[in-house]
Amino acid sequence: MKNNHNKIHFTKNWKKYFLEFLMLFLAVFLGFFADNLRDKFSEKEKEIGYISSLIEDVKIDKVNIQKAIQMNEMRKGKLDTLSRLCYNYNAKNNNDIELYKYYRIILFRPDFLTTNELTMLQLKNSGGMRLIKNKEVVREILQYDLQDKKLANQQKYYENYQNNAINLGLRIFSQQPFQIMESTYNKTGKVELDSIQFKLIQNDELLLTEFANVTNMYSGIVNYYNMLLKETDQQADSLIMKLKKEYKLE
Repeated sequence: MKNNHNKIHFTKNWKKYFLEFLMLFLAVFLGFFADNLRDKFSEKEKEIGYISSLIEDVKIDKVNIQKAIQMNEMRKGKLDTLSRLCYNYNAKNNNDIELYKYYRIILFRPDFLTTNELTMLQLKNSGGMRLIKNKEVVREILQYDLQDKKLANQQKYYENYQNNAINLGLRIFSQQPFQIMESTYNKTGKVELDSIQFKLIQNDELLLTEFANVTNMYSGIVNYYNMLLKETDQQADSLIMKLKKEYKLE
């Protein structure tokens, strides 16, 4: 009888321990499952936040892209006219003032695009890119970022040719007329061009031809930069459309 009693007691304890183990296991598993679900929900919220922020950044980029395109088209037109005037320069025509008029565009700062990179930097530097599970979306984002790098690379050539044109132009154009114009405007609020003498420092034909060549090359660099700007604008449209479609955003 004693052996049977011990056997029954052992069986009861085994079932009790198994039940306690099962309850503990379920508690741990459900806790882990809940934490994992909560983390996934939190990551999804962050992902949507990044995507929404990126869309707004790219929309701002598009506005700046259009401004940059417009300004660079104007710059290219003035550079083309300046090179043509230099190629066809004739001292007897006394058209120095026309050359000065178009030469001024070379002195203005380049019309570069500055993209809004805040969200893109967060995605790349804080590990945000890993939250984006859609591979097509990742590819589209990286393509847009690559386009920005193409622009930055072309800007180096842009600045180089502008500096070449400025340095060569200093041998041909006097800066004094511009100083007089600025001083007169600051004093009176207007400028009388008839009172300013617009004369070239030297009008050597070979020097003017060299300057025209440099200006013409500079115009080509500006034109290519504008082509990249237009490609970037198209890429921005593609990115916005892709993000809105994949994340069902209005």
